[in-house]
Amino acid sequence: MPEMSEGYYGRNGALGLATPQANPTAETEFRALMPQGVACATVRMVSAESDPEIRLRAYFNDIAQTLDRFDTLPLQAIGLACTGPTYLLGHEAVEAHLGELSSKRGQPVISAAAAIERALTHLGASQIALICPYPEWLLSAAEGHWLARGYDVVDQFSLDPNQGDTRAIYALSPEAAGEKIRARWQDTKADAYLITGTGLPTLRVVSQLSESLSGPVLSSNLCLAWASLQTAGIDLAERAPTPSLPLLGGWEHLIDGL
Repeated sequence: MPEMSEGYYGRNGALGLATPQANPTAETEFRALMPQGVACATVRMVSAESDPEIRLRAYFNDIAQTLDRFDTLPLQAIGLACTGPTYLLGHEAVEAHLGELSSKRGQPVISAAAAIERALTHLGASQIALICPYPEWLLSAAEGHWLARGYDVVDQFSLDPNQGDTRAIYALSPEAAGEKIRARWQDTKADAYLITGTGLPTLRVVSQLSESLSGPVLSSNLCLAWASLQTAGIDLAERAPTPSLPLLGGWEHLIDGL
């Protein structure tokens, strides 16, 4: 792992985050989940493609150049806040490439989808309910991914299946999303409830729903932050899990300030 220089703000650790170019959510939620003294540096995945599927593929195809923008910044782990590329390109291809990139950089690079799977394994979840704020074609790819990974998807739905672009999720409020999710899942039994999509504001939803459903509520950003902190070996005493928030706790009071 790279050593942090004297006087560095991240006295307790430093993580990197790569997020899609117009994503307004991932950085804010990622930082809110960090324990005190953990720094978070970000870069943006960029593409001029207007077609959302081509754009998501381009984000991943160019990921090595994107992460090169961190230059020599000492980071203990880097999270990729974009689940779409894994759903489209496949787990094996994405993780093989990230494994090579991690070795080359000397820094673990973690995909959002791999972070979610790691969290599901940690919680012993095999039956999941899935909500995606995506167009129908990407919801189908997401469901196919989790089925292929061996999970029983007991329910799946999109908050807005007829949208034309994946970036439409950026306009959704957590309150509106929470109401739709609660109405859909109040009678659905699952080991875990997964809200996938790093651009959807989810922390308020996770906090509100975590005590009213029959299992833990997870989001892409929550799982990515947890997996990044774990991979980096950062002390999580300040973010100790609770019965309703079994990955990271102690952040709920920060929501109103976001």
